[in-house]
Amino acid sequence: MGKRSAIVKEITERLSMPRVQISIILALTAGSAFMVSAVLLRLDVTEMALRYPLAVIAGYITFLALLRIWIWLNTEEPLGDPDFDGGGDLTLAVMDGLDDIRIGGSASSGTFGGGGDFAGAGAGGDWGDAKSVVPMPVGFSSGGSSSSLSSGSSSGGGLGSFDFDLDDGLALLLVAATLIIAFSAIIYVVWIAPILFAELLVDAAVVGSLYKPVKNIERTHWLLTALKKTGIPALVVLILFAIAGFIMQAAVPEAVTIGQFLKSVLG
Repeated sequence: MGKRSAIVKEITERLSMPRVQISIILALTAGSAFMVSAVLLRLDVTEMALRYPLAVIAGYITFLALLRIWIWLNTEEPLGDPDFDGGGDLTLAVMDGLDDIRIGGSASSGTFGGGGDFAGAGAGGDWGDAKSVVPMPVGFSSGGSSSSLSSGSSSGGGLGSFDFDLDDGLALLLVAATLIIAFSAIIYVVWIAPILFAELLVDAAVVGSLYKPVKNIERTHWLLTALKKTGIPALVVLILFAIAGFIMQAAVPEAVTIGQFLKSVLG
């Protein structure tokens, strides 16, 4: 494990702007999640607590695919076939093979931006027009000026007899808090980008052309490394977006997008 750490540290120092590269990948990930959410909304999946987690899952799959493309772009040069008998210095062996890796290669240019929220309307149209899409009831009622939890007794007991009277201001604060925490999880992935990329390169080299000549090093599949480093932040984002969607539709049942929720609360 010590030798692997030394190799990872060496590659980390040679990477070119890894946090910028991961930011581009995350921007593409967010764009894919936005499109999935928009398509689901067109398919009448109006429950934000369901649609947003599905979009996050689709976005994370896209993220993993983009990491695989990044590995290919940065290892497309042949690693060579060094003559090792397995008994030499491991660090030098791996680094000799990684010398041919084009670390920090140029990424294809793209344009990011455009108006709209995570799954709401863009700058030129409204994906979630309340006139054309009828939201599914979620069993919650919009409150007036107070926040309370009351049990209805007019139609008997049961879980369906509970009503949340959620104040718009409180709902806005809760949604803002959840989204800030979710954004923090994304910032964490940006922060660990150098180590993430370095370990991905090591695993790609070890399980690839350097697998046979290189021994006595902890190795794993690149996908397992990616899941280990980013799986928990992705899960946190998924849960928080589900909570945010639940809160927004509880406060404003007719809203089917973040944009409609904000317009109702702030308008």
